[in-house]
Amino acid sequence: MFFVVTKLTRAVPPLAVFLIAAALEAAPIETGWTVIDEFASRFVYFYTGYWLAAHIFSFADEMRKYPLHAAGGLLLWAVVNGLLVSRGYAEWPLVSLVLGFLGACAIVTGAALLAKIRVFEALRYCGEHSLVIYLAFFLPMALSRMLFLRTGMITDLGTVSLLVTAIGIVGALAIWWAARNTALRFLFDRPAAFWLTPKPRVALQAAE
Repeated sequence: MFFVVTKLTRAVPPLAVFLIAAALEAAPIETGWTVIDEFASRFVYFYTGYWLAAHIFSFADEMRKYPLHAAGGLLLWAVVNGLLVSRGYAEWPLVSLVLGFLGACAIVTGAALLAKIRVFEALRYCGEHSLVIYLAFFLPMALSRMLFLRTGMITDLGTVSLLVTAIGIVGALAIWWAARNTALRFLFDRPAAFWLTPKPRVALQAAE
């Protein structure tokens, strides 16, 4: 739904789309229909990422250049966000929107800092292939969950959840590696008609 609406509104001034999306997030929309409610509360973040992608990457570059400032900003965000959430202000209209964007900035900042540490190379690789994981994680996740729950070999649900998540990620990447040089590659290669912007050649070469 996010993709379709973004595609259909490409002729509309981005600021107008953003303001409407922000108003939907701020409005107390609770129809009981998951698609409608989730679209209203989440679309603004998807659209902002699409619209301001270049600025977001620039922001990440700046955070990498000044890690101490970035770490200080993360600490300040954690304190302010924690206070607002604990006191119930986070659900207020507009406050929730601002906190959502600040949280997104915190994620970008954290990712930019982690990217400087080689020990997180595996995490970086998963981030670069997040769409692959999203598309294929369900099969290994479902199979492993069924195995653990039916056999009872592990009784702690927290441990089961951790293992199922790990298996889902590794299994998805394994499926992609097995299919990427075969006719089944189409399962992971999005057709040109379904890109919001021209297909990024550099990103595709890096994935290969």
